[in-house]
Amino acid sequence: DYCTAQLGEDGSVRPMSSEDKQHVLDIVDKYSERALRVLAIAARPFDAMPFDASNEDITTDQKFEACRSNLMLLGLVASIDPDRDGVPESVLAARGAGIRVVMITGDYLKTAIAIARNVN
Repeated sequence: DYCTAQLGEDGSVRPMSSEDKQHVLDIVDKYSERALRVLAIAARPFDAMPFDASNEDITTDQKFEACRSNLMLLGLVASIDPDRDGVPESVLAARGAGIRVVMITGDYLKTAIAIARNVN
């Protein structure tokens, strides 16, 4: 919801509709289901800071909040963090020994599910 506009392939900028936002989320899900981590790249050009930089009472969080509204989506970047050598075999060995294996991650749920499948 932070992005209100998007950069088109031809370099034009256009407003993001709810359909556009859903399309982006569908793309994120598609890549995430392949164990890819997806980052959205966005920008907000401005002539002046959207807060009083000389006001020492404004917290970093408040400054960040002021800057991250009305962003323009530039695109998505997907990357993979390869499974570490031996993890799939170690998971199978642990399960074979009666150990319940648990994965703790901060990844997006669909990415986490795909990674868990890849490592058994």
